[in-house]
Amino acid sequence: MFSPKPFKNLFLIIAVILLLIFFNSRGWLETPRNLVFKISRPFLLVFQASGDFLAEKLSFFLTIGDLGRENQALKNENLELLKINTALKETAKENDFLRERLGLSKEKEEELVLARVAGYDSETNQYLIIDKGQKDGIKEGLAAVTAGNFLVGKVVEANSNFSKILLVFDQNSVINVISQETRTSGIVKGSHGLTLFLEMVPMDKEIKKDEFVLTSGLNDFLPAGLILGKILEIISKENEIFQRAMIESPVDFKNLEKIFVIKKIGI
Repeated sequence: MFSPKPFKNLFLIIAVILLLIFFNSRGWLETPRNLVFKISRPFLLVFQASGDFLAEKLSFFLTIGDLGRENQALKNENLELLKINTALKETAKENDFLRERLGLSKEKEEELVLARVAGYDSETNQYLIIDKGQKDGIKEGLAAVTAGNFLVGKVVEANSNFSKILLVFDQNSVINVISQETRTSGIVKGSHGLTLFLEMVPMDKEIKKDEFVLTSGLNDFLPAGLILGKILEIISKENEIFQRAMIESPVDFKNLEKIFVIKKIGI
């Protein structure tokens, strides 16, 4: 059944709107409008201030978040640059190390294996462990040297991927040598992992302080001309058949990072 109620409401709304338009044209709504504005203004100001405060805080937190992300990105970038810079420095050091050794090899056909020091033997500390082994052509008896041609020791154990180097300071190390200036032969032995001594030098043979002691080449696999160090002190006693000397090596054995293993010496 048709109901006139919705039309009545519509007509009522239209009538109110027309009435308000008429009142406004006459200026009769100015006073009520100002009164409503005065009453509501404090509330509007509070809402506006709250909105501005919240917007400011939200903007601050968003800015903090952006700065945090930018800061983390910069940290990551710096870490990457540091990594690249470190790698470049290590490569430069390794190239200098290689050039120094190759400069000593111009007159010889040397086949060298560059190895990194992986650690020391945990029992006696007189062995170096290197990261090269049989797969790299390393075998027992080969000489291990620094870039400056100073003898570090010899290979006493070679496994597939690593090897053990007996240091010249070890008391089990015995090397045939010759003094560089006086050309006197003898042997160099380690003493309790602390010192090197030139021994088996006859009393009638001359050796000099500060002259270098070199490998003579009489040992298996150890080529001639490798440097053990220089004579620091000559020790001789009456009624003794042999004299001896303390040798100083310039090698910092505790801080070695890389060494060469000499696989082959050409003529």
